[in-house]
Amino acid sequence: MADLLGFVSIGLVSLMTILIGLRWSDISKIIYIALSVRIIFIFIGHYIVPLPDSTQDAMGFQELAWSYGKNGFYDALNNFPGINSFFYSWIIGVLYSLLGRSILMAQSLSLLFGILSIFIAWLFTKKLWDNQTANKVGWVLALFPSLILYSALPLREVFQSFFLLIAVIGIYYWVRDYSNRYIFLALFGFIGATFFHGPLIFGGIVFLLIVFFINFQKMIISILSLRLDINAFVFSLIVIFILQYFFLNKIFIPKIGYFEDLNLGYILRELNARMIGQSSYGDWAIINSESTLFEIFYKSILRIIYFLFSPFPWDVQKPAHIIGMMDGFLYLFLFYLMICNRKIIWNDIFLRITFIILLTYFFIFAIGVSNFGAGLRHRSKFVIEIILLIAPLIPSSIYFHKKKIKKFLKKKVKF
Repeated sequence: MADLLGFVSIGLVSLMTILIGLRWSDISKIIYIALSVRIIFIFIGHYIVPLPDSTQDAMGFQELAWSYGKNGFYDALNNFPGINSFFYSWIIGVLYSLLGRSILMAQSLSLLFGILSIFIAWLFTKKLWDNQTANKVGWVLALFPSLILYSALPLREVFQSFFLLIAVIGIYYWVRDYSNRYIFLALFGFIGATFFHGPLIFGGIVFLLIVFFINFQKMIISILSLRLDINAFVFSLIVIFILQYFFLNKIFIPKIGYFEDLNLGYILRELNARMIGQSSYGDWAIINSESTLFEIFYKSILRIIYFLFSPFPWDVQKPAHIIGMMDGFLYLFLFYLMICNRKIIWNDIFLRITFIILLTYFFIFAIGVSNFGAGLRHRSKFVIEIILLIAPLIPSSIYFHKKKIKKFLKKKVKF
């Protein structure tokens, strides 16, 4: 019965994908291939051999979900956990309370959001860059290994990635149309992502600070011109009102705590507590209270490098690490393309804001993650945004030449 429920759920996601392909024929091949690959991995993991990252956290989330759902729908609703690590399990638990327990059904929900992320990113890239670039982005997202994996597992990553994409789209329309209503779309995306992982709220905080400075600047210019910009004034006040809740210790962030908890001692304790297991970075990454500012600085830089690109060949200790190493090589290539596209990124306000938010996330997660097993999973949250930044430089073929990079860099990008 559980498998039958799972098959029906996967069938419904497949039907939705087919309808999207019929409506938007340009992406039909992309999402059909994406769907097929992900379903194959779901069945491999469910019936043949466990997929990487399919134990421990995944099993824990499922057990917690069943504890929410086994006593019925109303009991599940009454146990709403709020914004914390249990929210994902609660969502699955509500489904279990209505339909019964089925891990395949939970995986089909990840499959749904994985396919929607590809489709929405494809549509958005058409506006951000052009149709050809959108197709390249679609293929990369459809076949990117970590996105395939986490779209086939009952974990939170694909949901976080989806809502961060919504946030980025809100930022784009805010910049393009100069309409403050899109600020709420961006905040909806950041808050939605935060429900699945607390530290993602920092992207929203950075965005609000940027909104405040831009609107405050407009307000000052309008005052000097003897004509007050009411919109800039009102939104400056709104942003101050929202931010003061965090800075005055009225908002608790899972895994972070209140603002007053963000002191060096707390951060170092959390950092060193995660230095466990075969996949840990090693003693060189430990930062303690006796560390000098220089040591904290260079170790933080090294941790960011390890978060994005590890494990390196010298870190490989077992066959599973080889998969992580190949994933790290892909991120290294994406980072290389980001360097190549640095002028366009910095000269465009939307791309620059997205880049600044990504840097914030890289720093926070590099400090919070101390092993490359967790790093592989956490960096997958941001791969869509990274690809959007470097989309025009994605090679159309296996062979990639410097001439092609220069051609794209010289191309005038219109928004």
